[in-house]
Amino acid sequence: MQEDLNDHARIRAYRPVPTVAFSRRESLMPEFAAASAAAREHGFDPVIRLAGGRAVAYDQTCLVIDLMAPLALFNNHIAAFDAGAASFRDVLMDLGIDARIGQVAGEYCAGIHSVNARGQVKIVGIAQRAMRRARLLTACIVLETPGRLSPVVDAVYSAMKLDWSPESLGSVRDEGVQGSPDEIVHALVTGLQQRHAAWALPQTTPVRGALA
Repeated sequence: MQEDLNDHARIRAYRPVPTVAFSRRESLMPEFAAASAAAREHGFDPVIRLAGGRAVAYDQTCLVIDLMAPLALFNNHIAAFDAGAASFRDVLMDLGIDARIGQVAGEYCAGIHSVNARGQVKIVGIAQRAMRRARLLTACIVLETPGRLSPVVDAVYSAMKLDWSPESLGSVRDEGVQGSPDEIVHALVTGLQQRHAAWALPQTTPVRGALA
């Protein structure tokens, strides 16, 4: 019998194929067809994600982390955002990055719970969704220099008539973190597991294609 999601907080981590993840609200907008076509022209598949926010582009140079926990673990979505953002900030600080919580000028999929470096470039974007008994908080961490991501964001955001600044997008690698991508992934996931925060209980759920 499959274990109930609500028994534990869980961490799921994976490096995705080239994808532009749109929110359900965006999928109902008249610009969605043009934005999807722009994503495909750059080799990125458009998908509809569970969480909210604006369109996000990611590929194998990124790490997506899903943090899943009982809905009752936090009183509201702001408390969940606060705890999740603090965990990501602290783990990046452990890697030697001057990580801070907050929106930087010109960032795409802007949010006050984004995690940035030096107050200048966004490294982690966070979104969430509350379901009947569980809460999903999902984050995209840019690991490598985002040279391939910027053009597809330009195209998609242009189609959706949204502004952003390519200079606002940073990466773990650009902040001086050494090691192979797999080593960096291991450090990030292990760090989250070891954090004394509600989102970081030491339980992982292996999934096909995931690194955990």
